[in-house]
Amino acid sequence: MHNVLIIEDHELVAYAIANIVKDRFPDSSIKLAHTFIKGTNLINSGFITDLIVLDMEIPGGESYAMVDRLRSIQPNARILIFTGHEEKKHALNFLRAGANGFLPKNSPMDQIDNAIQQVLGDKTYMTEWVQQQVAESFFSKTSGRTTTEPAALSPRETEVLDLLMDGKWIKEIALELNLKLTTVSTHKTRIFEKMKVTNIIDLYKKVRLY
Repeated sequence: MHNVLIIEDHELVAYAIANIVKDRFPDSSIKLAHTFIKGTNLINSGFITDLIVLDMEIPGGESYAMVDRLRSIQPNARILIFTGHEEKKHALNFLRAGANGFLPKNSPMDQIDNAIQQVLGDKTYMTEWVQQQVAESFFSKTSGRTTTEPAALSPRETEVLDLLMDGKWIKEIALELNLKLTTVSTHKTRIFEKMKVTNIIDLYKKVRLY
């Protein structure tokens, strides 16, 4: 028997996932939450989950920080990110943040079923594209990088960097990520330091090189 929490604000999607879990694990106990706060409240109320299926854009959520938030309440929770957003932009960052898997919502049903089974089996689920990126990252790190190359960015810094690359201003980024202006400014300063640049133009050129 598995306890599964589905944090998803689209009812049809939530019920579809619930049906997949029920078909595979008939004795499962499944709870649905349509906001991130309702999801955390369910866990706080004593619902010990084996799997959390989490929509990246759930109302009340905080992007990558949601993983830490959920783990602070239940450290052993397995978390599968299920989202309509592009995996090329977000998958690796969620995995770095500690998620157990990342799956696009346009995935075929058998792939969704496979992802749920793998995560419940204490494995990390990655699509073929993500596996390739992880492999390339590994070989890049082990092939003699020099100290002049940029230091690794944190998941939140990467998120801020993506928005900077989209031409967003500090205020726009703060609103989109629900952060204080000073917090975004601090992230921007750290990004500039790690990327060894002093302005947005040089940052853009450096990002395109790496």
